[in-house]
Amino acid sequence: MDILYAPWRDKYVKHSIKHKDDENEACVFCTIFSATNADDKEFILKETDHAIVLLNIYPYNSGHVLILPKIHVANLDELSKNVRIELMELMNASIIILKDVLCAQGINAGVNLGKISGAGIPGHVHLHVVPRWSGDTSFITVVGGTKNISVDLKRIYNELKPAFTALEL
Repeated sequence: MDILYAPWRDKYVKHSIKHKDDENEACVFCTIFSATNADDKEFILKETDHAIVLLNIYPYNSGHVLILPKIHVANLDELSKNVRIELMELMNASIIILKDVLCAQGINAGVNLGKISGAGIPGHVHLHVVPRWSGDTSFITVVGGTKNISVDLKRIYNELKPAFTALEL
């Protein structure tokens, strides 16, 4: 069994614990939607009528993308059928792009519904698409508790952005 460790997410986890009772804290995703000219700053790869694809700033692996609806809901069943279809189409397109542009050898794709299931932002449903390569969990990750992400987020963004810009659903 392969295990994907993510100890580098410690900063995010500590923030979540510190603010666990802060129900009035603005949703980070909704804040992105309301920002002007947010594409480069927020690593937005694609925006459609109902969704956004962006790089995860706390990635499990280089090229980890998030796909999220523009509407703030916690569960997939709260979305219209058309929005769910659009999310799945974006997931499929993201998988193809990650394999093509980043030469991913495999993909982990899914959704965590609810805090107990591992959702870091449980109030706003989102899908994860994580590219994988042979040996992407190394000695330093397992023994040292440190994830080596060898590629800068900005570089990955610049590599992926043209393919997502050209994407038509």
